[in-house]
Amino acid sequence: MRLIDVATVTQGVILSRVETSPEDKMAHVVNLYTMKEMNESLGLDYRGDSERVTSIPIEANKVSKLKLASEKMVVVNLISQKAVAIRAEHSGLLIPSNFVVIEGKEHFSPLYFEWYFNEHPFCRKQLLIARQGTSISPLSIQMLRELEIVIPPVDKQELIGKIYRGIKKKQALQMEQKQLEELFMNCTIINAIGDIHNDNQ
Repeated sequence: MRLIDVATVTQGVILSRVETSPEDKMAHVVNLYTMKEMNESLGLDYRGDSERVTSIPIEANKVSKLKLASEKMVVVNLISQKAVAIRAEHSGLLIPSNFVVIEGKEHFSPLYFEWYFNEHPFCRKQLLIARQGTSISPLSIQMLRELEIVIPPVDKQELIGKIYRGIKKKQALQMEQKQLEELFMNCTIINAIGDIHNDNQ
């Protein structure tokens, strides 16, 4: 069956349509879901632009009308062609238009879909074929809607999703350990240079 048969597939929020002036005293500041959250969920290193926008002011009366991230959702980035089920710690974030939001109907496990989209050979082959002949190779929402998906019973979906999340948590911890080791080594080198500098004075 196609993804559109088991889930709704919509674009995230176009920020220019909801953002208001920071000086608006009635504005409500909303935090954004970014590539940082996506990559952390996938256990990938992300050291993007520290100046990137991570929150925007929105008119108070518009906030209640926005669809904010929840654990029932999966987001897909059409450029990186990766999917992530929303983690509990990211619930309530505003999903901008560089992501596509997938909300399953009945018998749809977000974690299972994350695994299926990112890892299943049949799915990856479909994505590769869909991008053939394009110079840049982003997916489109329509391609995503037409994606053929295999849906096993819910208990199997949940089991696959739990195993996959465990793998990703392990990768995230390994990434954190690597970053701490790099930080420790850099501090050690800086301290050593400082000692040499002091000895030469």
